[in-house]
Amino acid sequence: MGVTWHWGKLWRMAHPLEQAVAAIVLTFQQYAELSGNKHKLCQAELKELLQKELPTWVPTELRECDYNKFMSVLDTNKDCEVDFMEYVRALACLCTYCHEYFKTCPPEPPCSQ
Repeated sequence: MGVTWHWGKLWRMAHPLEQAVAAIVLTFQQYAELSGNKHKLCQAELKELLQKELPTWVPTELRECDYNKFMSVLDTNKDCEVDFMEYVRALACLCTYCHEYFKTCPPEPPCSQ
């Protein structure tokens, strides 16, 4: 059984985390639908999403080769597109590397092996 969000219901929700999750899904859908495959982002869609939706988090001086590298890192299954799971991992990484809250986190312990 899945959960479906609708814009009208979204704004009536009392919990900010519910609103944030719905916004993450709806933003992905909005950009993924631009080229026809509503379940994946091509590099152009990902670039547009980053530039328009995260303008203060993504440096404006990124060159095309930087987007190519970013895409290759996100595209873990190497199908030249970013699916929703890859997109969510990217958002988590952006939070970890760009948000002030995480800048004071202790480094991860070294691998025990």
